Amino acid sequence: MTQEVSNSSLRVAARLAVGFALDLVKLSGFGRDVIDGLLLAAISQANVALITRDPDLQHTYASLDQPPPDELRRPVSINAIAGSLRIPFETTRRRIAALIEAGVLQSTRRGVILPLAPLNSAYYRAVAEANYALVRSLYFRLRQIGMLSDLARPNTPPFDPDSPPIRLVIRLSADYLLRLVDPLQRNIGDLVSGLILLDVFHANTEHLLDADGGDEGGEWTENGFVSDSDRRPVSAADIARRLGISHETVRRRLIRLVADGKCERCDEGYWVTSRILGDGLLGVVLTNQIHLQRLFANLGELGVVSEWERHEI
Repeated sequence: MTQEVSNSSLRVAARLAVGFALDLVKLSGFGRDVIDGLLLAAISQANVALITRDPDLQHTYASLDQPPPDELRRPVSINAIAGSLRIPFETTRRRIAALIEAGVLQSTRRGVILPLAPLNSAYYRAVAEANYALVRSLYFRLRQIGMLSDLARPNTPPFDPDSPPIRLVIRLSADYLLRLVDPLQRNIGDLVSGLILLDVFHANTEHLLDADGGDEGGEWTENGFVSDSDRRPVSAADIARRLGISHETVRRRLIRLVADGKCERCDEGYWVTSRILGDGLLGVVLTNQIHLQRLFANLGELGVVSEWERHEI
């Protein structure tokens, strides 16, 4: 970044990035749980990798009314998806089979594909618009706390105001979401536990204002973060509801996370304290924020940020 940003603003940005990632994965699942959401995001991104790498194709298939045709989608194998998400092959195969049975995915000789029909459904269009609004809203919230001032703003032709670049934004935000898999695996051990832990952290702090960043000049240590007295513990039942995962799965994973020192249990539920955040989870939170910066840098280069600012209310 070219401007000086206070540590308190950086901590708020990191907190917003976690909530944003969780909101994205919840939107990705066609009404199913967060694991199916990640599977669908990974499959869709593999299918449209050709488009994501090409700025011209990104613009050609930018709006909701311009979906990429099926002939531009590349099937991906179940084994490749299991490997990219580091989910056991049998779990991946079983979940993908259920998604095929539900008509969300299509099986071909070369692998699976998220075809055009579900991506043109009324349900998907509503979710896509929510995804787009989420990314746009986060941009202005981050800018309000002094972030993202150095993004590229090329002199590109404006998008049609009646056809905002919703699909383009979804493709880039899905890329961002999938980059979260590696730090979760590396720092926490498995994807499900990682998502549960992030949602505990988010539930503890989502009520805070964007001005609540802890000690403005404080370091990234226990004393610099928002006080634990301002965090709100969350129950296992609430986490299960928020993520769409069974209560028993959440309960077992939380017991393990507590034993591993990744969170603590108190009378009101579970929380990630300032001490734990400074000692353990900080690496995941900061890596997530770096990936978020990359997302908005790409949106800036493709002219999306300029479009948002052009129509800012």
